[in-house]
Amino acid sequence: MMIDTLTAFYTVHYNFGILAVFMLLIAIYLASKKNGKGVVVMLCILLVYNLILYNKTKHDPKWYDKTEAKIKAYDPVKDAWDKKEGDDDPDKRK
Repeated sequence: MMIDTLTAFYTVHYNFGILAVFMLLIAIYLASKKNGKGVVVMLCILLVYNLILYNKTKHDPKWYDKTEAKIKAYDPVKDAWDKKEGDDDPDKRK
């Protein structure tokens, strides 16, 4: 069940899948250098990464799309330069 969910998620959002594959390749590289502790740490990070993605996807399959839409809708320049009420009051300039 977890593999099916993550496979479906990774095929749509392949950037998350690339990160998982990259972590796996790092673990393989560390194994080739006989760094057992590094392999264990990298595999634990990969496991936690996949569990977090699985839990978020199981709770709300469109969580990433919603988050991306919120990020795209936010305009920090408008917030920084937007005039507030009373900015043109000449008494406040003194």
